[in-house]
Amino acid sequence: MSLARASLLLRQKHAVGSVSLIQRRFASHDSHAHDEHHDDTHYSREAGFSTPFWRNTVLLSLLAVGFYKWAPSPNQDVYLTRWLAQYTTPSEFWAAINEKHLLMSQQASDNTILQADAKRPNVHRYRYPQILDTGSPHLHPVGRVSDTSSTAVRSG
Repeated sequence: MSLARASLLLRQKHAVGSVSLIQRRFASHDSHAHDEHHDDTHYSREAGFSTPFWRNTVLLSLLAVGFYKWAPSPNQDVYLTRWLAQYTTPSEFWAAINEKHLLMSQQASDNTILQADAKRPNVHRYRYPQILDTGSPHLHPVGRVSDTSSTAVRSG
């Protein structure tokens, strides 16, 4: 018997005649209802143009108009423009990379076309393939020596 079970039995013996302090709670019978407090206080929503939505809309509109009015024109040389240009990659670099990529893509395309159009070499099927064995050195009878007098040894 486990200790938890033994302590439960002891507690039940002490609670004889009174309501048991430990009650079984099943998930299907447990109360999952939310306690709703019905107060008489009711908060109404604000009406009109004094809500935060309209306040934010007016502020953003004023900010956009002010930026448009006092922002530098695109042809002005501003510090921020110079700073961004310092950290951007020059267009010549990207043009060189794009050209290299184009050439490599063209080479890959040519290789793909070459492989797709490739055909296996024509095979000549002999009617009697044994005819190829007539000159084989393995078909000489024992003791017969091939004539190698006209063979010259190359010095390398």
